[in-house]
Amino acid sequence: MKALMIINPKAGKAKRRRSADYLRREFLLHGYDCDVTVTKKPRDAEIIARSMASEYQLIICLGGDGTLNETVNGLNALKERPPIAYLPTGTTNDFAGSLGLSTDISKAMRDTFRGKKTKLDIGTMNDRCFVYVASFGAFSDSSFRTPQILKNRFGRLAYIAESLKELPSVKSHRMRVYDRNGEICRGKYIFGAVSNSTTIGGMLHYKKNDISLSDGKHEVLLVKKPSSLKMLKQTAKALITGNYRGEGIEMFHASHVRFESEDETAWSLDGERCEPVKIIDIDNFQKAIEFIVPKQIITA
Repeated sequence: MKALMIINPKAGKAKRRRSADYLRREFLLHGYDCDVTVTKKPRDAEIIARSMASEYQLIICLGGDGTLNETVNGLNALKERPPIAYLPTGTTNDFAGSLGLSTDISKAMRDTFRGKKTKLDIGTMNDRCFVYVASFGAFSDSSFRTPQILKNRFGRLAYIAESLKELPSVKSHRMRVYDRNGEICRGKYIFGAVSNSTTIGGMLHYKKNDISLSDGKHEVLLVKKPSSLKMLKQTAKALITGNYRGEGIEMFHASHVRFESEDETAWSLDGERCEPVKIIDIDNFQKAIEFIVPKQIITA
């Protein structure tokens, strides 16, 4: 069986990496004849996947969530999409955590060899795909504003520290939010996320029993700008405990959601910055991409 391995050599921590020759040998022992490609600049993984993936029976993505995002965007342009084996080497690896994948590459490979093919949902925001989250506001900038050296050394703590620095000057966005049936809510929001994951940014967590990665719906979480110290404390507690209920938080599930903002709002997809926009449409494409996941993981 032929496999294409896409490697981002700059992703995450060096100790998580293995040489391309080692990886090729391991996959060859399990029946996969691998060709290896290495990314050199942004969007390389997308270009490689779109132009080459149709020739292979398996795509192996070795990198972080951003590399996986590019790979999925490349595959989504194809009519026939080979499954993805994801070997996470990023900093927070949110989506890998949702799939139960280890950041130890040897273990992640063993899980791949013993794993099962499972079709999972992906999202689209206007004309671009995302794997696990589209977000704006208070915590969205942390993933790309946190210096790489801090990410590598402190991981999740670096994101938390960067987010706390943002809070005193956080900007709110006045929005109206719609699903297929009409307006759901409106208000001034300091954070919003449309996700298909159990964690967001290594900071926000959903209970695994409340999340399905293949039900055709995203989880939508919106945090209002606190109007009092009491509301601020309630919101902070909700975000820390993962109990997303209360005066300052909106949460619902939707296969389609539209955001109409009074000002241009900067969004990020899987942690990567997008150009600011006033109106966006987000759709869930159910079971659009096939992943190889550990057998013990239940995704539906």
